[in-house]
Amino acid sequence: MRNNDGTYTKGISGNPNGRPKGSKNKKTESIRETFIDFVEKNLDRLQEDFDSLDAKDRFKYLFEMTKFFLPSLKAVEFGNILDEMSEQDFETLINKLKNEYKLN
Repeated sequence: MRNNDGTYTKGISGNPNGRPKGSKNKKTESIRETFIDFVEKNLDRLQEDFDSLDAKDRFKYLFEMTKFFLPSLKAVEFGNILDEMSEQDFETLINKLKNEYKLN
């Protein structure tokens, strides 16, 4: 509901017939389900594509993907740092992380 000056009245929905508060958006949910279905059907191909990337690009990809699954602990821009690293520096960094966290 709008006031005489055209602004919305605080606490009153502008569309009383709209989606209830807290309910899921059906289109967003449908897109999410379609995306998950696509990934599941193409998992082998996606893995092959990922494996074909060089180490630096795999790391960049994983780093970008974490934004969707892990909370951000600190706002740091790694993109520029990675672009400036040589392939040898990057391999050294990866090996150091593997050794520190005992990853294979």
